[in-house]
Order: sequence, then structure tokens, then C-alpha cells
Amino acid sequence: MFLIRGQIVAPYGVLQGGALLVKDQRIQEVIVPDDVSLFVSTRGQGLSLRDFGNCYVFPGFIDLHVHGALGFDFMDGDEEKTLKITDFLLREGVTRFLATTLTESREKIVAAIEAIAQAAKRSPSILGIHLEGPYLSYGRRGAHNARFLRRPDLEEIEEFMKVGNGLVKRVTIAPELEGSMEAIAYLSSQGILVSLGHSEADYATSFRAFLQGARLITHVFNGMDPLHHRVPNLLSFALGFEGVFVELIADGVHVVPEVMRVVLACKADRVVVVSDMVRVAGVEEGIYEMGGEAVEVKDGIARLVSSGNLAGSTTTLRRAMFSLKTIFGLPLPKLAWMGSLLPAKLLGVDRVLGSLEKGKIADIVVLDEAFNVRAVFIGGEQVLGA
Repeated sequence: MFLIRGQIVAPYGVLQGGALLVKDQRIQEVIVPDDVSLFVSTRGQGLSLRDFGNCYVFPGFIDLHVHGALGFDFMDGDEEKTLKITDFLLREGVTRFLATTLTESREKIVAAIEAIAQAAKRSPSILGIHLEGPYLSYGRRGAHNARFLRRPDLEEIEEFMKVGNGLVKRVTIAPELEGSMEAIAYLSSQGILVSLGHSEADYATSFRAFLQGARLITHVFNGMDPLHHRVPNLLSFALGFEGVFVELIADGVHVVPEVMRVVLACKADRVVVVSDMVRVAGVEEGIYEMGGEAVEVKDGIARLVSSGNLAGSTTTLRRAMFSLKTIFGLPLPKLAWMGSLLPAKLLGVDRVLGSLEKGKIADIVVLDEAFNVRAVFIGGEQVLGA
């Protein structure tokens, strides 16, 4: 049992000099600043105090869309590489995440799912699996390998779910493909978060997918047709329809700040920040392989050599959050909502994760003013920091 003291970023505001009482993996009490001294003097016998001064104490970040880092990718189908990605994410303040796959053959996707499932037995950080593809549009495939794009197949989907043994939590799908509506309805009925993305769908098709259960748009503005004032499409649905949530890669590259401002204005509390980080994150500049394609990293940006298309992000979720704070002046509780609590809500785990509240699992990241990570706790256990 111990106390964590600092600027506690709670859902309702920032408690400057407040504290959290942590015991048995959970937050037992949230203590307001005026009560901390009294709490320590009357109930603090035997308690260790971890005082982080003016640092921000955030709920651990939850990344719903991450492919890899340090030269490793979840598609490698390797348990140890999966755990190395997990360790990198923990050092960046991501305490829980969805390991995200790429469009590939059935055999390679199955192998990736099996490796992730094995790694999940050793790491509580792996909340589940996000299947990004293979049911995507050819015209908006981005960095996904065109050879393996295909229409949704319920038998294949069921195999992926069976191999994952409950870990498949999210699927990105292009709703205009033959069989997509049936797949969306089935996945939604199984409690799986369905996202629309890498798609050339029009507005009407996007809305029909929503009626079948789709609730999220994958990396808004990327992997979809641009906005047109006379041709409503997936992007106009994403920005204009109140009922749907959008995923934003806030690295300033996938969506420039001027357009990020539009997303924030249109979607208010329905924006979830993700990294979409790929295997070339954290590596030196050069040319690498990803999903059977050559990818060049230059000036911190990853692009396909063949087409120049963006090939995922090299920016961590923590750095994206700092950009949102510095560029737009977003308040800390808003950042915690976008990077922790909303992701937890979308996955249906917000009763136990996603915010610093009494009774929740003590997933905590401590950041300084520049958002450098000073400490990380997962399930009440400190895994990083003195």
C-alpha cells in the first residue's frame, strides 16, 4: 500500500498536490490536496509516499491502434518480439493497447494472432487484437499489401476469433465491399468494436454500416476519399454524424494542425487519439520492409518507396498528446479523456480502466511538463521510474 502524490489528472479536473492511495492493484482513495497532510498523519503509518512534485499523474494511456516499434511488428508472429514492443510502449506510458495486424494471408494473420495470444499470457498490457484488414478497399489501401486484400469471409473471421480466444476486440473494415454489412452485424453482435476505414464508401453506405453496429472511424482523413461539397462520403459521415467516434493520428503529419482543429471542432468529445505506430518507430532513418513493401524513414516520416504513401506513424502516443497540449492548449483532463478513458469506453472496460478514480485498476503514468515519462505503474506495480 502506498501513496502517489503530484498533479492528479482526474476526469473532473486537476488536483494540484493531491494523492492516490494504491492497494491490491487498485486505487483505494483519491485524496484532495487539502486532505493529504491529515491523511498522512492519521492513516499514513507504514505507507510509502511516492512524491512526484509538480509532475502530472495521468491514467495510463490506452492505444487502440499500434503495429510495432524498434524494427519489430506484431505481424512477425513472434512472441518475444511482441513482448519487446510491449516493453517499448510501457516506457512511453502506454499501459494497455490493442496489438494491430496488417493485411496478409490467412496463415500469416493466424500466426500473428497466436503469437499475440501467447504474449498476452505474460503481459497484462495487451488488452486485445485489432484486425486492420484484410477487408479493405484497393483504392484506399494505403500501405496495405494489395495482393492480400479480399472481401469479408465469415468463416475466416470466425477462425481469427477462435484462434484469438477472445482477444480480437476490434476490426477495421471497408463497408462498401460485398459481404461487409453481414460481417459488421456479426462482429458487433459478438461485442467487437467495428471501425470503418481504408474505404471508398459513400455517406449512405457508411450510415448503413453504423446501423449494423459500426461505431468508430479508423484514422480520420487517412485511408478515405477527401471531402467534397457535393459528394458525401465516409469523411463527411465521420465529421458530420454525431453518433460516430473518430480516431486521430495526432502526429502533425497524417493530419496537419490546421485540419486537426477541424476534427476537434466537429467531433468535440468523440475523438480518440492513437499512434498507428509501425515497426520503423524508434529506428534510424533508412529503408525497411513492412508487410511485404519497402518503407523509407526520412525526417521521422515513414513512406512507401513505391508510391510515397504514408506507411503509418513513427510518433508515440505520448508525443502526440504533448502536441495536442502545446498546439491547441487542450486541458489535461481532456487529454486524459482522449488517450485513456474514451479508448476504455469504446472497448467496454471503462468500469475498471481509463481514469484515476476510486476502485479502478491503478494504471498510472507520471509525466513532467515536457511530457517525458518519469514513472509508470500497471496494476499498482511500478514498472518504470525511481
